[in-house]
Amino acid sequence: MVPLHYLGMKKDYYVNYHFTYGMPTVIVDQTMFDRLQKETDPQKKKVHIGIHLTDETNIERADQLFQRMEFSSITDSRLMMSRHQKQTFGLILFVVTFLGLAFLVTSGCILYFKQMGAGEEERPNYTILRKLGFTEKDLLGGIRRKQLFYFGIPLLLGLSHSYFAVRSGWFFFGTELWTPMLTVMAIYTVCYSLFGVLSVRYYKKLIREAL
Repeated sequence: MVPLHYLGMKKDYYVNYHFTYGMPTVIVDQTMFDRLQKETDPQKKKVHIGIHLTDETNIERADQLFQRMEFSSITDSRLMMSRHQKQTFGLILFVVTFLGLAFLVTSGCILYFKQMGAGEEERPNYTILRKLGFTEKDLLGGIRRKQLFYFGIPLLLGLSHSYFAVRSGWFFFGTELWTPMLTVMAIYTVCYSLFGVLSVRYYKKLIREAL
């Protein structure tokens, strides 16, 4: 065991994934490197050839040239691994999103029909409130606040759960995908907002019939 003093961590990729398997790479000074090189079995040594581009606009061309070279059987560039990882994570995100949307529609329908049942039970109360001097605008204002509570809290909980779940995926997979996450969260918001609007419209029709 070699004792080392930890100085910090950087998000730079110095060594190919085939050598690190996604684990952090330890960078030591030249003295420690020479010592480890002497103590390492020559048959277990591996050579890593890395190319650092100063101009990232040439990354596509460099990737094509890299694929033509035959250093060894390992010819995956950082760009290829990143694309493959995004495709894999994107597929997982699609499946999770599909299941999430199915659950979202189911829960939204349950809340909507529950509000319909509650509205039918409260129909006589609207007639009484109208006789007491409450206008249709006053009743609708209370209903909007009620629907905001019923649909807003599940929406906030769902968005919070989605955000922290995807952030956990970023930590394990090492890939940040802001666009898919924001798209899914926007779809969640639109769907729940649609159920809320439908509930308000149903209550509005119910109030007019009761008055």
